[in-house]
Amino acid sequence: MARTGFCDSKPLLDLHKADERRAVIRTLPTVFGTTDCWQPLESRLVPVKREPEPRWVLVLPSLSTDKMLLAKVSNGIFVGVNDKAWTLSSGSIIHAKDGFLEEPLRLYPRSLQGFHNLQALVPNLLRHEVEIALEKLGLVWDRTFAWEMFLDMMRSQTWHSLPNTELPRHFTDATRAVLVDWLIQVNEMLQFQEETLYLGIYLLNRSLRQVKVTTANLQLLGIVCLFLAAKKEECLLPEVSGLCYLMDHTYTKHQLLRMERKVLTGLKFNLSYCPPLHFLLLLASISRCSAQMVWMARYLLELSLLEGQCVVFLPMQLAGAALCLARQVLQEPLTPEAEAAWCLASGLHAGSETVLLRIMQILAGAATIAHTRETCATFIKFSSPETMHVSRHPGLKNVSALMGVCT
Repeated sequence: MARTGFCDSKPLLDLHKADERRAVIRTLPTVFGTTDCWQPLESRLVPVKREPEPRWVLVLPSLSTDKMLLAKVSNGIFVGVNDKAWTLSSGSIIHAKDGFLEEPLRLYPRSLQGFHNLQALVPNLLRHEVEIALEKLGLVWDRTFAWEMFLDMMRSQTWHSLPNTELPRHFTDATRAVLVDWLIQVNEMLQFQEETLYLGIYLLNRSLRQVKVTTANLQLLGIVCLFLAAKKEECLLPEVSGLCYLMDHTYTKHQLLRMERKVLTGLKFNLSYCPPLHFLLLLASISRCSAQMVWMARYLLELSLLEGQCVVFLPMQLAGAALCLARQVLQEPLTPEAEAAWCLASGLHAGSETVLLRIMQILAGAATIAHTRETCATFIKFSSPETMHVSRHPGLKNVSALMGVCT
């Protein structure tokens, strides 16, 4: 939780210390200086290679039939839900014999419309698991309305994705990545919730496209977006003078408050957002993921904040791709019960397999070079014992293996 002042804040930590959690907070004018790369320590974890084995996946019934089928497919196949016709990845119809398909089959929805009919298609077991997961995560207080809230989450996420990755002409993806990395450090130092960080970055992405701002005021825009997110998510807020202190008093309190009014006006006071972190925790709860897999997925998901090309994807797609990539990296042996739970959770993915594999490729590339980049606050954040050192996992260093999974 945020503190009301900064006199009792913890001292900033050295970027080069392997056992520290937080990175050094720096102002933007000095972040482009030459620094040594933080080298991760070797982890004792050794990835376990195993050959993909065929498994049986429950296929949801179509509108024309109530008969449930089982499809024999390989690891990593996604089963989507939609009220429209299903699409076969091979482009042809495969006949079933005795209720089992003789050939591998991949199913995914053609569109994201028709969520109001989702309840009729999803088995009662999946709905029950969604309700339990939402209640366990504290996202709902009464399970009676849990399913309706989930449908609203699925609908609202389509309103929050950006149409393209283009930035104003005088901004670049590298500049944006530096600012996001700094905001991650500020969020950690102020001990804000993770939801505050995701909302702040989302407001920043929208403000860069809807609010006219110069490069000189980019840092001011970033801290204002995080401040607005904190007003929506946190109980205690820092003083405005404390935020100015974090920026070395480059801007005054009057400038910060004036930028806040400018951002609110440009965004038309619309600050609602369902972060991908909620979808990730929901999927992880339904699929019975281990603690290490959840931390790995959260690490990969936070890396997506630094990637400008990820702003066009839906939160559910980002969450599903991060969880699938974490599963591939860790290669944890799963019990039949865990496999069944994973297949059940796969029914919530909204999007084609091509889109999810594209996101996995982006996240894999970001994770491979995370420890060598100047913007490595997320890498250090998830290298602590509290996060099970997931950013140091040796499976993330193998570029060819990760790209082989995603291509």
